[in-house]
Amino acid sequence: MRYADPSQCPDCRSPLPAGAPVCPSCELLVRHPIAVDLFRTLQRADGLVSDLRRASAAFHDRPTPVAATAPAATKVSSLGGPVVPPATDPTQKRAVSAPPAPPLSPYPSTPQPAPGAGGVSFASVPKILLGLGAFCLLVAAVIFLAVSWSTLGVGGRTAVLGGFTLTAGASALLLHRTGLRIAGESLVVVALGLLALDVYGAGAAGWLGDDTGGGTSVVAGLTVAVASVLLALVRVGSQPRLVAPQVIAGIGLTVAYAGLVDITEHHLLAGHAITVVAIAAILLGRATDLVPLQWSVTVAGGLSWVGSASIAATDALYEPDLHQLWSDGSGWSLLVTAAAMLVPGALLRNEQLGLAGASAAAMVVTGVVTLPSIDTDATTFGLVALVATAAWVAALALLPRRVRPIAIAPAGAGSLVLCGLALLTGSIAVVRWGEYTQPFASTFDVVVDGRSPQTEPLLLVPSLLVVLAFVALLVTDRDRTALRGWLAPAVVVAGVGAATTLASYDVQLALPVAVLLLTAAASAAFRSTEGVVGALVVATGAGVVAIPSAPLTVVAAGLGAAFALTVALLGRGGTKVVGGLAFTPLLALAVTGLVHSFDGGDTWVAVPVLLAVGIAAVALPRTEVELTAVAAAVVTLPISLSATYDLGGLLALWLAVAGFLACATALVNESRRQVAWLGAALLMLATWVRLADLEVREPEAYTLPLAAALLALGAWRMHRSPDVGSTEALLPGLVLATVPTLLWALGDPVSLRALLLGAACLALTVAGAAMRWSAPLLVGASVGAAIVLRELGPYAGDVPKWVWIGLAGALLTVVGITWERRLLELRTAVGFLGRLR
Repeated sequence: MRYADPSQCPDCRSPLPAGAPVCPSCELLVRHPIAVDLFRTLQRADGLVSDLRRASAAFHDRPTPVAATAPAATKVSSLGGPVVPPATDPTQKRAVSAPPAPPLSPYPSTPQPAPGAGGVSFASVPKILLGLGAFCLLVAAVIFLAVSWSTLGVGGRTAVLGGFTLTAGASALLLHRTGLRIAGESLVVVALGLLALDVYGAGAAGWLGDDTGGGTSVVAGLTVAVASVLLALVRVGSQPRLVAPQVIAGIGLTVAYAGLVDITEHHLLAGHAITVVAIAAILLGRATDLVPLQWSVTVAGGLSWVGSASIAATDALYEPDLHQLWSDGSGWSLLVTAAAMLVPGALLRNEQLGLAGASAAAMVVTGVVTLPSIDTDATTFGLVALVATAAWVAALALLPRRVRPIAIAPAGAGSLVLCGLALLTGSIAVVRWGEYTQPFASTFDVVVDGRSPQTEPLLLVPSLLVVLAFVALLVTDRDRTALRGWLAPAVVVAGVGAATTLASYDVQLALPVAVLLLTAAASAAFRSTEGVVGALVVATGAGVVAIPSAPLTVVAAGLGAAFALTVALLGRGGTKVVGGLAFTPLLALAVTGLVHSFDGGDTWVAVPVLLAVGIAAVALPRTEVELTAVAAAVVTLPISLSATYDLGGLLALWLAVAGFLACATALVNESRRQVAWLGAALLMLATWVRLADLEVREPEAYTLPLAAALLALGAWRMHRSPDVGSTEALLPGLVLATVPTLLWALGDPVSLRALLLGAACLALTVAGAAMRWSAPLLVGASVGAAIVLRELGPYAGDVPKWVWIGLAGALLTVVGITWERRLLELRTAVGFLGRLR
């Protein structure tokens, strides 16, 4: 076995075809300069094995095997890889497999750390040191020039600058030739930095004229960029090309662009000039396979392109006059910017990238052509935007599939403009509708009037339809079957747009409401999910729009509620849920309008709405109906409370009705049995609120009804389940019935309340002892003892001292006797256990 085998891959050990630059199995670069170093190292390993074999043979006094001799030196091709010689020994064995080699460092002369070693790797040390060294050299050069420049003559300055720059550049190339790439890259950075300092120094000395700012930056940037490209093109020996100059070339172009913008008033020409230079550099990089140069120059060209495009767009928007647009060059600049968008696709020969660039260019050209309309009135601008967008949407529908993406960007940009104009028209209509400070007027003839619209309302419907067509074509990819599903949304959009258009003029409110109701009917006629959902949304909107007129609200919301109920009962899938969600709000809105139609006012709204939505929830026990019913009832309650003078009475009535409805749905619907607890709580709250409103301060009025209910439920549970104890069933009701009264009686022990409480405690104690229920016995004894002690308190000071001593002695005696008896019983039990076997 040989380590340096040119017919096998050094990594996966698979056979290599003759002259192959890449291993067909593992894609390892076998013609790379690193592969040459690896092959030489393996040759050295083969020589060492051969020497070790000869030493072993001499030690054992036997001849050296022929197969163990070191292989002859292998020639190296001009491409950097070993020349594969023909196989001369057919009996030579090849290794079937070998463990994978560790990853090769780009610098084989640097020792690699052991696997899993922590800290900074050995290969990173020279990078860090040389990077810091290059930075220090540049800083030292800047300081030297700043301090010593004035003391040197012209010849000294030239010699110092040129000498430093040439020395750094030559040293970089020499080190790179010997294989020290990190050192070469670092010194190249130093050389190019010194070159930039040379130019700035020459500018400071006046060699470049009187300009001391942007002109020097232009010369410095272009000089560094050209020098960087030349250094990147140089190939020293078999070493790869330098990377640092390729990156610095883009930086130089960026500096040159900044200088051009500073020294000239033709900012657009400056940006386009640098963009052209960048494109030329990209072409050069593609021809010479310099990938880093392409990326760095692309970034620089992109910055200059963005700068010129933004300046041109700003100038064009500032003065969008047709003559000014082309006379000051902003229009031509935007056209050049659009042309530059075609370059990436052409350079990379990528069809998709080319179509994207063409689409963006079409958007920019469309903007340039239609931009003068901004300087006119809003109607003209909206009409131009509508025509241009409609043309591109038509192109999106009619162009062949291959070039169809070109229309996406201009159609999308135009759709955004149309949406903005539509929002402006809609906002004016909403403001006109919202100027009615008192809704639910008891009349039909409410007129929508107010401020005039800023844009032409008649353009709203076609604008919305064009935007919808763009979205539909983009989503469905012109599939006719899928496009049919967009007919119902188109009807909804057209109807809502027509209603908004009517609301922009001084018309009766009934007209846009009628249009919305007709739109809902037309959308529902499609009998699709989209059509039914759209109809429900539009019907709900019609009810909301009709709020300024109470009778109109009754009609619109009532029709919407009837339709929503029909969908909730007869719909399928998600439409049933949407129908249930829309039903109770529309019903609440209709009832509110009905109350106001009879001059009921806000005070009489909460309870009728609660009754209506509550009965609906009882009749249709579904989650979406119940949740929206609760929301509608809760929303109307503050409205009525804020308008009434009897706050407590109204709140108590509302809570009582809510509790009644909760108990009703628990009784009627088996799946809602647990709601009975909520109903009981609401009824109790209603009682408490009413008692507080009547200024009742006695606690029994609040606690005894609830305690009686709890005791009744507890007794019923003990009757149904014999294993349930009295503590679990009766204790909550007994505590609620006695403890609040006890707290009140402790403040006035000599009262009828204390007498009745004591009698009740006596009855509980006797009943508990007779029936062997622990809860009545415990509560009666505890509360009764507290009452007796409170009654004894005023007279305890009049009792002689010996009485208290005698009572204490008697208590101690009883305790002692009991203790001794228990101890005797314990000893007897222990003796009995000891006699057991």
